[in-house]
Amino acid sequence: MSEGGQAPQGAPGMQQDPQAAEQQMQAQQRMQEIHQELGELQQETMAENPELEERANELDDRLLDQMEEVGYENVREDIARLEETIQQLEDGTLADQDDAEARLQEDRELQMRLQQAQQEAMQDQDFMQGWEQDRQELEQDLISAMEEKSPRAGELIDELRQLQAEMQQGQGMGGGGGMPQ
Repeated sequence: MSEGGQAPQGAPGMQQDPQAAEQQMQAQQRMQEIHQELGELQQETMAENPELEERANELDDRLLDQMEEVGYENVREDIARLEETIQQLEDGTLADQDDAEARLQEDRELQMRLQQAQQEAMQDQDFMQGWEQDRQELEQDLISAMEEKSPRAGELIDELRQLQAEMQQGQGMGGGGGMPQ
């Protein structure tokens, strides 16, 4: 900050030239497209590989058990409620505006509590070390299975990583509005 409390001209992160903003927006849009395509491919791959799906469910269960162990009750019930809300929004059964707004507000609070419980669960280093190793192994096996199913998977993952690196580099050099990485 300069004297008088105003940011000097050209301060990083506050303003960027329109071309850089457009490039960033295009990169974000492309990243969303890649995430969607990879997500669909991941779902198909998991459905075709029950062993991978079983391992993913086991990892989820271990994390939920850990969340309960650190004192968060009704983890599975709360997650089921969030999933129910999503389903009701998608199928139109939660159509009353007032009911929907009240339910979404309650669910936002529920989601924040779940995130807090997850963070607390991940404070346990012994748990995290084993869980993270198993998660990374599953991720590698899943990527391999996705690449077997579709050679395009590897290309998409590489493109996504490249875009993420460019976005981080742009933010670190004042080209983006976020904090430097």
